[in-house]
Amino acid sequence: IIGEKMSVVANNQGGLTFFDVAVIVVYLLVMLYMGLRIARKQRSTEDFFVGGRDLPAWAVGISLFASVMSTILYLGQPGEMFRTGLTFLTRQLPLPLILIVVCFVWIPFFMRLRLTSAYEYLERRFNYPVRALAAIFCLLLIFGWISVVVLTASMALVEITRIETILPFVTDADGAVYTTILGVGAFSIFYTTLGGIRAVIWTDVIQFFVLLIGALFTMGAVAWMTGSNVGDWIEVSQTYKHEEVQWFDWDVRNRSTVFSISLSLFMWMVCTHGANQMAMQRYFTVRNVKAARISYVISAVAALALGVILAGVGISLMYFIQQYDLPASAGILSDIRSVRNVAQDSVFPQFISIYMPSGLRGLVVAALFAAAMSTIDSGANSASTILTVDFMRRFDPKSEASQLELKRARIMTACMGVLVVGYTIALYELSKGSDIISLAQKGFNCFLGPLGALFVLGMFVKRATPVSVIPAFILGEITGVCASYSTELFGVDFSTHLVIGLAWLVTFFTALLIGFIHYQFTGEQASKNQQNFMWRAVVSQEESGNAS
Repeated sequence: IIGEKMSVVANNQGGLTFFDVAVIVVYLLVMLYMGLRIARKQRSTEDFFVGGRDLPAWAVGISLFASVMSTILYLGQPGEMFRTGLTFLTRQLPLPLILIVVCFVWIPFFMRLRLTSAYEYLERRFNYPVRALAAIFCLLLIFGWISVVVLTASMALVEITRIETILPFVTDADGAVYTTILGVGAFSIFYTTLGGIRAVIWTDVIQFFVLLIGALFTMGAVAWMTGSNVGDWIEVSQTYKHEEVQWFDWDVRNRSTVFSISLSLFMWMVCTHGANQMAMQRYFTVRNVKAARISYVISAVAALALGVILAGVGISLMYFIQQYDLPASAGILSDIRSVRNVAQDSVFPQFISIYMPSGLRGLVVAALFAAAMSTIDSGANSASTILTVDFMRRFDPKSEASQLELKRARIMTACMGVLVVGYTIALYELSKGSDIISLAQKGFNCFLGPLGALFVLGMFVKRATPVSVIPAFILGEITGVCASYSTELFGVDFSTHLVIGLAWLVTFFTALLIGFIHYQFTGEQASKNQQNFMWRAVVSQEESGNAS
């Protein structure tokens, strides 16, 4: 049987056919055409940043999911099924609670403020230094976010396309990854100067359905090639040697508990939809609270559906490698964690490369490329929004209505793409041997918890003032970075699923403590005007109009 497996791989080393390349070229040309058409209709930064606030809720919902998950979920979850099995799906348990928080706490609040940048709120509630500080850390988060997506897409593209390019300044196997990162980055930099948020959303919709087709075909192909069904896959998965998953464990090094996995999803979703410009900017593109809620519900349904489908991809591939060989098969059960992680995350890309039919393989490669491109576009657009609204417009208010600001926004968007390429290469060198889920924590999630806590403090805590929130926020960010890189910095493992929650708690309770002490000595808390921008005051203005 082993000999038969090896002969299958030897006779089909994968890579792209002429038909695959043709499909990729056509797909990318269509994406560029969409961007160019939309770009011609733009007249202001209002169009570029929030699409005139009249985009369809269903498209925004799909884009919201596609942009915040992208290749991280698509390539990471099948590999995660090898590590934790079906118990990984227990991370979906907090979805009802997330739905309540996002739809009934975040959306009614932010939609009444009519924001372009989420951090405008922080100046109204606190002051400009708090706004600027949060905006800077969101930029770091966005750079990390984009870099992880581009890196995961690039590594998958190397596996699928079998690129063997060695750059003049890179003399080892890293040359293929470097080449792919530079290629994705160069194409994206051109694309990001075009269509703004409207182009981002429509390309996200197309990308989502193409990736969905690829996942469904993978399960169908496995079922046909092996004569198996879902029941067979589950049976094999249950006999597989997964990481032991407990409901709860006080050991913070254990990343495989139902509690930590569920907490990770809850904190990530709540903080992302309540503090991250990339997600929140999507809500600002629709007309009202009702449309924003529809967008989130569609996003949540898409996330649940694709999450279950990708879990199916993972367990189907566990069954598949019992009968068919893949280059990664030898490392899947390795005792060396870094080898095991890389092998498990490589199974899906290698299946696409070797066993997926020509044409469909090209379409999936194009979608992965477009996913990275779209994420760069989305992130660069959000970064440009922050730089324009939170910094440049602050010091040059007259520029808001000018064509010069639109031109400046496009230039800054392209510059963000250049920075991302360098950031991605650095992240690749720093995180070799990590699995994709852990890589996400190291790349950007370490910054997310304190941002989420900062908005909660502004909405609900009267004694939260700049004096208390600034040091608390900085301490929270330091905690997030140290927890994410605990192994590298201190030689101590810390569960990646607990990073966001720990950083959030440190920020929130440090601000409460400092605020309490400061109030006891000075009596200072939020002013009457600042209290008008707390949650109850803003939401109660529904009948009378928007907060101002």
